[in-house]
Amino acid sequence: MNDQDPTEDDLIRLLVDSWSALRAGTLGEDQQALLDRERPQWQCEAANLIAEGLLAYVTVEMVEPDLAHDREVDPHDTPTPQDYAARLGAHMMDFVDYRGDLVKTRRLGTH
Repeated sequence: MNDQDPTEDDLIRLLVDSWSALRAGTLGEDQQALLDRERPQWQCEAANLIAEGLLAYVTVEMVEPDLAHDREVDPHDTPTPQDYAARLGAHMMDFVDYRGDLVKTRRLGTH
């Protein structure tokens, strides 16, 4: 997309920033056309990177603290893989439930 080979971090930032701008309605047509031509799967790549990052973030910042609190309440309660999966699934569904809110905030002019 330019004459220099981007580093992996640069490419990740480009993909995620472009995907976010597309969803927010601010990605320029020229930039989208370039990405579509040079990396036809760029939206899928970006979505996978974001999903993997959200999964890690939710696990570390939300699931583990939830289960740590449960252990404080009952020190003999050892979470199972099923406990982690259930808690992670519940948090991820919370994110999915927010999908329509970006459109609402755009209509309100908050971004």
